[in-house]
Amino acid sequence: MAIEPHQSAAFRKQIAAARSADPTAWDASRHLVHPAAWPTTQDQLIAAIAASTVPDDIKHSLIAAFTSDQGATDRTFSTDVLKELTGLPATKGLRALCVFFGLRVNSPAKWPIPSIAPAAIDSFLQQHRNPFELLTDHVPASVLDLGAGDLSFAEELASMYGTSLAAQQRPLILHCLDRLDPNSQLGGPLHAHPLRLSRLRATPNLDFRFYGDQDMFGLDLLERDQRLATRYLIVTCWAPATPTFAYEPTRLSPACLTEELRRTKGDSRHVRHGKESALEVLHGGRSLLFPPWKFDIRGPLALLELMASRGALCVLGAVDSQVFWEILSQLVDDQAMRPPDVILSAQNLPTVFGKIYDRLSALPPGQPCRLADLTPLRSQFPSVLHPSTSQTAPYRFRQVTIQRGALFEGIPASSTARKFQGMAEETPPWFLSLVPEPLDVT
Repeated sequence: MAIEPHQSAAFRKQIAAARSADPTAWDASRHLVHPAAWPTTQDQLIAAIAASTVPDDIKHSLIAAFTSDQGATDRTFSTDVLKELTGLPATKGLRALCVFFGLRVNSPAKWPIPSIAPAAIDSFLQQHRNPFELLTDHVPASVLDLGAGDLSFAEELASMYGTSLAAQQRPLILHCLDRLDPNSQLGGPLHAHPLRLSRLRATPNLDFRFYGDQDMFGLDLLERDQRLATRYLIVTCWAPATPTFAYEPTRLSPACLTEELRRTKGDSRHVRHGKESALEVLHGGRSLLFPPWKFDIRGPLALLELMASRGALCVLGAVDSQVFWEILSQLVDDQAMRPPDVILSAQNLPTVFGKIYDRLSALPPGQPCRLADLTPLRSQFPSVLHPSTSQTAPYRFRQVTIQRGALFEGIPASSTARKFQGMAEETPPWFLSLVPEPLDVT
């Protein structure tokens, strides 16, 4: 079947554009045309062409270009047609067609994915006060630590569970992220000490990874390279940063946030500190330097969405009071507890949260409290990370367990949690265990 020259030219441009738009898929396509993979690829490619919306003349010519009268692993096709429609030599032409029609290499997952149901985790937490005991009872024993800081929690977790998991002949998978650049002069004691990093990397039976200078909300490259698992048994975040997670931008206007930061933190500006950018804050007559992103406000919804999408169980430890109440306002179903443009403070917390505030404020240290016993939980969470796509499935939290305190017997903790013990001016922090659950909205 003859194809009009303008149709061939237009199709070649589309082929070239598809190659340029996805270099990763183009590079991987060489595996699709390998002789061992070609029989399967050919069937899939013919089916994809037949189901496509390309002009019928091109569709029929492409399908007719493939024949099956040779050996099962031979790449048999009309090279003239491929050359005309792709503008490429035979093998590259086939690769280009694979990319254009959406065929991709199905690489096996590098990291095991948990299959435990939310109901099973909920039941487990009702019977165990230590959520990390889940690692010894279920597979895989995998943890993602967000904002890992000095890696003190990572080392303590490995020390507590490495031996028991080794006895089960199971590795502990422990992946840690932190936004601080290891080479930065800013951040002080929050940096991971090289000796601790070396010890973790040398620990037997520990599959440890640390990614510094890594924004937890920018994981595309790590995902693409399979340096992170798609999902972990447990995702943790210790001492969620203030002000990053202390204010919810869907509840507070930019003007409100700007004024609050100026009032509580002081005037700030971006400056150069040696060879790196920094945030200079004028506070109490002093000039303080922080990483340039210190005052970036992401809010609890972003953190909760990230953790829910990455973990079968989410654990937040050493949560200071300001961050805790802002998180809590997003966890409950009552919208009155999310008042617009109202900065939560010690003065208005009793009014905003009512009996919930009274019950939680009276909670004895270490005593667990199921939030659903106090008030209905939010039935569905909005996506703030991918609001215009289907990348994040609708979700809720099946259960939220709250405890008061920084340290608990038998539970690993970060150095920040331990510092709360010596902070007389600070109220005791909070510890939350959350069970995310996808929603079926069909």
